[in-house]
Amino acid sequence: MKALQRGRRRGAISPILATILLIAVTVIAALSVAGFVFGLLGSFTSAATVTAQAATCMTSTGVCDVTLINTGASSVTMTGCSVQVAGKADASATFGHDNPVTTIGASSSLDAVCRAGAPYTGQTVGSLAVGSFSMNNGASVLFSGTWS
Repeated sequence: MKALQRGRRRGAISPILATILLIAVTVIAALSVAGFVFGLLGSFTSAATVTAQAATCMTSTGVCDVTLINTGASSVTMTGCSVQVAGKADASATFGHDNPVTTIGASSSLDAVCRAGAPYTGQTVGSLAVGSFSMNNGASVLFSGTWS
């Protein structure tokens, strides 16, 4: 029986080498997952990131001028706007812009206008004006400024 066991050689790798290989694979997998989760390996999305600069709203016309800035990697289109009067949103507000385009390109800006359905003569000059633009990607861009 001993003669048979002496002639056979073990074909597997050593336990130390197997442990080192398992640790190396685990570390590489953890770094790959962390790279994607925390953005260390770059961004694979092209989401639009739109912000609004301070708005100026005219009580005599009900127009709010807002500069929208897209810092994202893709374009986004305005689909609507709203502005609040005396704490209530104006359902008849319409949006416009200084250009004939409602799309904000990647890494660009657009001077947008939110027009009220009627002049806001009841607003106090210098009081807070708030509103929002809705985008085709589902985002809502809030703006605030003062009535003048």
